[in-house]
Amino acid sequence: MTEDMKQKQIRLTKELAQVKALNASSNNDKVKKTEDMTMGFPADNSPKPSPSSADIPDVVSLPPKRRGNTENIPF
Repeated sequence: MTEDMKQKQIRLTKELAQVKALNASSNNDKVKKTEDMTMGFPADNSPKPSPSSADIPDVVSLPPKRRGNTENIPF
């Protein structure tokens, strides 16, 4: 009687492994997130100068911000 239970348990574990493998293979069909960023950016990524106030007529704009000359302070 105990042999029948062991054989049944072995059969069920093998069947469970097959079902898990089947589920894992069906999950591979899902759409995965792509790390390719080439589609989102334009082909020309060269830096473009910001327009000065003289380039835009009838607009008074503030001068561009300067980065502060701070030391390497971690906080």
